[in-house]
Amino acid sequence: MKTEYIKYFVYFLLAAFVVMFIQLYFPNPINWNRNFNTQSKDPYGLYVFNKELPHLLKVQKLLKTSLTPYEYFLDNEQTTESKTTYLFVENKSGLDDVSVQQVLKKVSDGADLVIASENFYYGNSYILDTLKIHLHNIKTNNLHFVNKGSSVDTLKIKDEYNNIFTVKNPENYTAIAKLNNNISFISTKFGKGTVYISSSPILLTNFYVLNNEAKSSIFTEEFVSFIKKENVVWFDENYNIGERESNNSILNVIFKHKSLRFAWYTLIIGLLLYVIFYGKRKQRIVPVIDPVKNTTVEYIETVGNLYYQENNHTQLLDKQIKFVLYFIRTEWKIITQDLNQDFKTKLEQKSLENTADIDQFVNFITNFNIDTKYSQADLIQFNQLLEKLHINYGKSRK
Repeated sequence: MKTEYIKYFVYFLLAAFVVMFIQLYFPNPINWNRNFNTQSKDPYGLYVFNKELPHLLKVQKLLKTSLTPYEYFLDNEQTTESKTTYLFVENKSGLDDVSVQQVLKKVSDGADLVIASENFYYGNSYILDTLKIHLHNIKTNNLHFVNKGSSVDTLKIKDEYNNIFTVKNPENYTAIAKLNNNISFISTKFGKGTVYISSSPILLTNFYVLNNEAKSSIFTEEFVSFIKKENVVWFDENYNIGERESNNSILNVIFKHKSLRFAWYTLIIGLLLYVIFYGKRKQRIVPVIDPVKNTTVEYIETVGNLYYQENNHTQLLDKQIKFVLYFIRTEWKIITQDLNQDFKTKLEQKSLENTADIDQFVNFITNFNIDTKYSQADLIQFNQLLEKLHINYGKSRK
């Protein structure tokens, strides 16, 4: 059993080493999903933009919050709107109508609103409707800034189909960037403030910001340049202060690194296997119960000695005859109900004795009478007959 446990343990170690080798030497598949998450280092995450934004803003003060505008304004009613810019970068869950109305009220009072989003639904669509801007998806992917005529500033987006804006009264709007000849980055006055909207947040992701060869980081610099006011409030739905404070907990550190994560799983599985196999090995020993012994012979000997000491030869012969017949039935498989010629023939075959001894044995049994008083000589005679027929029931039953 011990050898079998060792074998399973060796198999487990081999499997663990194979998995470890795969984890270390084979790269994980790249996640190309557009998550726009400020904590994500995937190609379409905003990790680099999130880290670089404070440096690009230079003198502005940046405040990040995961609250909705409605929740934020409940605690910050005294905001100086003429000095504040509200920033949104692809809020996947969308804005509620109340929040949008409050943001537009702040813009009307003098704040700026900067939005980069591919999808305008829920409250976001309310902003477009209010500003009378229409959204379309067409086949176009070459972006350039209107006020920069150099071909170096033309950026190519990987996807062929992208969103663009159309307006009925272009004189009320300023086109900042275009996809071919279609507006993709637009601004317009709203009350005392200004709204800036880009349909290309993809250019703010890690893939494009770090693509020095394509010089797509130019878009990030141009985008941030429109954040002009000294206070910047970034409504980042992925930002969580509680999560940031707990980032250094033991489990977060373990699950953050692939090798530590694998070591943790290996430890847990190893402990489970140890408990299972060690528990089996330490189970209470079940006692072996011997089968019930046949005490018939001991009983006969006790009763026989009792009768012999009392010189009760008749009772002793009676008991002996009964057990002899029992022996013949059970050991030699001969029916003893009728001691006829058929019985004698079978007994002769089993005992291999002559007919005369068989007849004498059968006659002794058939002529036995419990009411007759027998002597020790009769008892000796019967035992001699048993020896001739090789009947030793006592030895057989022990």
